[in-house]
Amino acid sequence: MVQNQAGTDQPTRERLKRNQQIKNEQQQEQEPKQRKKIREYSSRRVPIIARLLIILLLVVLALVIGAMVGYATLGGGEAMDVLKLDTWTRITDFWTKS
Repeated sequence: MVQNQAGTDQPTRERLKRNQQIKNEQQQEQEPKQRKKIREYSSRRVPIIARLLIILLLVVLALVIGAMVGYATLGGGEAMDVLKLDTWTRITDFWTKS
């Protein structure tokens, strides 16, 4: 038996589709109002080249500090001797003659 749903509170498929279409139309009408304005030009606080230079500087600084600590603790010399050219020539001569 088919029940007449015209007087009931239960929605039919047609009513659900109609309600969905109305909601979709309302959302489409509201979209242009809610869209955010896209910036045409964006600037960075720190440019990419500056970031790369900062990273390169930090890497070099870490290598120098590491060499100073290693030469002072393992090599038994003074930490500031790492910055002298004579120390590096002596180290490279040690490597090549071995």
